[in-house]
Amino acid sequence: MGTALIFAAVLMVVPVVTAGQKGGEERLVSYRTIEREEIENLQRWVAAGHEEWCKDARLVAAEDLKRITPEFGGDAAELSAGADGDAKRMTFEWASLDGRVLYRVTVERFEWLLPIAKDADGIVWVPTVVEVQLQGSADHSEKKPASSGAEAPGGAQLSRS
Repeated sequence: MGTALIFAAVLMVVPVVTAGQKGGEERLVSYRTIEREEIENLQRWVAAGHEEWCKDARLVAAEDLKRITPEFGGDAAELSAGADGDAKRMTFEWASLDGRVLYRVTVERFEWLLPIAKDADGIVWVPTVVEVQLQGSADHSEKKPASSGAEAPGGAQLSRS
């Protein structure tokens, strides 16, 4: 129960959201607030031998994606790793089956966790940025004439500029 509570607390931080529109697509970007104390507690828990999956960037991104959209089945193998990933920051992508929504989850490792982890490979990955990109959203606006914005998964509003 303690692990679930710690991980839920890390994932349920208040995000900062920005929205943009380019061509026929709309984008919602959520930058997570980093709660250092909570992440350090998670790192201690993992360093004590619990929740080893938190040290795998792909599994952490998949867990975050499961929380964001019910469409994602939870199979980490379905995520595509971005080309710009390194030992400290990685971005994973997943597209809905109909191809209309693209999700990107960025996870990071923080060097300040190294004294707790004792080993760079033992540092937990933390979701820091989530991007939801709607393709062909012009079709959606015709279906929802009373709305001033398109609704993203999870009920967040996307602005039309």
